[in-house]
Amino acid sequence: MEFPTRSSPYLPVSNDLSRLMTSVMVAMIPGAVALFWFFGWGIIFNLLIATSTAVVAEAVVLRLRGKPVRTTLMDGSAVLTGLLLGLALPPLAPWWIPVIGILFAIVIAKQLYGGLGYNPFNPAMVGFVVLITSFPLQMTLWSPPGGIGHKTPGFTDTLHLVFNESPPAGETFDSITMATPLDEAKTQSGMNLTWDEIIADPRFGDYGGYGWE
Repeated sequence: MEFPTRSSPYLPVSNDLSRLMTSVMVAMIPGAVALFWFFGWGIIFNLLIATSTAVVAEAVVLRLRGKPVRTTLMDGSAVLTGLLLGLALPPLAPWWIPVIGILFAIVIAKQLYGGLGYNPFNPAMVGFVVLITSFPLQMTLWSPPGGIGHKTPGFTDTLHLVFNESPPAGETFDSITMATPLDEAKTQSGMNLTWDEIIADPRFGDYGGYGWE
């Protein structure tokens, strides 16, 4: 008796693109909540600016290309790109950083290649690479995570930092920002400190940088 064989996948798979994008967004919620908990309102501003810019940029390019705008936007890929880049940016980055990154991600890295499915690289990460190479100073404005003796900027202070690029009264950018744990580890290793001595710093947690692990 001949038994027919089937190739994988063996479980039913949905090809609904919108549902797939939504699943990824839902999976990002715990990370977004953790970032907000440790780094404050800057993460929320990044997400709002990045996602709104992504939707507008996608709609404009689709209109110029003569493609259906509403149905394409409903697949959620533009929103997901905005969320991915927004979560990757420093919480105190000025407002124009996510705008530039998203414009490059949507217009150049995605739509210039033909849109979703034709782009060879992840648009959000292309935007991140452009930002980190073009604006290294603004891309290092990480505030110390709350819980290690530093006060995370509140809503109003973060609003001024993001949109006016002005620190709170009596403060400087150096006093409210810090090097990332990776940069700190690199610097201290160059000073011939052992790894045990490096991770004794309160900026390091059990498995990595406090607030990043």
